[in-house]
Amino acid sequence: MDPEKTENKESQTDLAKQNSDLMARIEALEKRLADSGEKPQEKPQDQDLAQKAEQQRAEGQKKAQDEKALEAALKFSLNSEQWLKSNQSLLPEEIQDIFTAAEKENFDNAVEKDQAIKSGIIQSFFKVQANMDLLTQGQKTTLENFLKLTKNGKQEKAAEVFDMIFEPALESARREKKAKALALGHTPEGGWQEAYKNKLMDLSKKHYLREQK
Repeated sequence: MDPEKTENKESQTDLAKQNSDLMARIEALEKRLADSGEKPQEKPQDQDLAQKAEQQRAEGQKKAQDEKALEAALKFSLNSEQWLKSNQSLLPEEIQDIFTAAEKENFDNAVEKDQAIKSGIIQSFFKVQANMDLLTQGQKTTLENFLKLTKNGKQEKAAEVFDMIFEPALESARREKKAKALALGHTPEGGWQEAYKNKLMDLSKKHYLREQK
């Protein structure tokens, strides 16, 4: 038998086997995708104009969301010292420690750091029952669902819960404290300058009225 023909025949057999194996793998993959409900990812050249437009819109939305999250994270970080100072009397002392601990951690980016800090703030603030009592029933349910999440799950939801649950509760706590101070006849915190100014104006008016008599 011609050795060359034998070699060609073996090569053809190997190629046929490789093709058969490849087709079997493709069929198995398609079956797994069908069973899982997932759709094979379409190549750009397989998409029509509507699909391409939808993909571009989704990518644009994600980019805008990422930019917004980064901007918010940087703004919060830059103003963190003033934020802590302004809200010191309303926050548990350990929240300062959360910021300190965050400076010692290695984060991939500013957004991840922001998420970790805000997750810690939320959990610390609502450990105080008086702060929990500031929430509506709907807010309590949202917070309870948040607290059941894993560490990563909490961080992913932290910015949303911070804006929708924590900040309104913090503002309610501020109003409640101010109302109590006024009820006791105390000048609201940070308002002594305005009170002093009003007192001087009242004295000036009384003096003017006496001079007119």
